Amino acid sequence: MDTKSKVSTSVAEKEVWTLDKAHSKIQFFARHLIISEVAGHFNSFDINFAKGESLTDGEVEATIDVKGIDTGITDRDNHLKSADFFDAEKFPQIKFKSSKIEKLNDEQYKFTGDLTIKNITKPFVFDVSFGGQIKDPWGMQRSGFKATGTLNRFDYDLKWNILMETGGAVVGKNINITIDAEFTKQ
Repeated sequence: MDTKSKVSTSVAEKEVWTLDKAHSKIQFFARHLIISEVAGHFNSFDINFAKGESLTDGEVEATIDVKGIDTGITDRDNHLKSADFFDAEKFPQIKFKSSKIEKLNDEQYKFTGDLTIKNITKPFVFDVSFGGQIKDPWGMQRSGFKATGTLNRFDYDLKWNILMETGGAVVGKNINITIDAEFTKQ
């Protein structure tokens, strides 16, 4: 068997899980004026998940539509979509592709991969809690995950800032990300 056949067989043997968007969300949190935190989420995203015999054989790919950013304040959302931050017209998507899934215990994993924002790709690690797998009342197999991670926004050219009189920044450099994802087995 040649290499192409092995790869095709490997992918074909993986279970494909479909994101249940009604029960999933991607949120972010940023420090504001040093003293508080501003939260937001993305209204449009997709996560593709396939796994082999175990989660460590899995593959995850996520795509987020930057224009779907929502902090509850239209002016702030428009500023985040502008060239000061995401430049959504030029760079409409944020992407993550896993390269390794490591099991820490029955519920805790590390998903390592590449995160791309504004065409800048850097290694990124999500700490992932596996909520388990169940059969729902309608006969579907479901799995749930919560992923968290922190990125330095300056690493991805999200550099807009104003310094306050005290020297602190209006927007903190670290952005905390939380993803709650529920999947159904196909």
